[in-house]
Amino acid sequence: MTKNQLISKIHSLKMDLDYLKRDLKFRLEGNDIDGTIEKFKDNEYQYAAQSGAFQSMVAMDNNTFERAIASIEKMETELDNKN
Repeated sequence: MTKNQLISKIHSLKMDLDYLKRDLKFRLEGNDIDGTIEKFKDNEYQYAAQSGAFQSMVAMDNNTFERAIASIEKMETELDNKN
């Protein structure tokens, strides 16, 4: 691997990690548990509504984790192929 190829690969991996970090931060900020509890506190069906909201949060987090794992595996594969 030449110096320029290595620099290019490092830059590409840095961009992939930056995207992954932003995606995970977005999910973390979207999980407003206190806000969800407060939103449904006076609702007659608060426990059902909260349960549904939390179920959605978990489902979206699982999708984010799956994408993150796939991204990391792709980065690992690209590194292995370049060696």
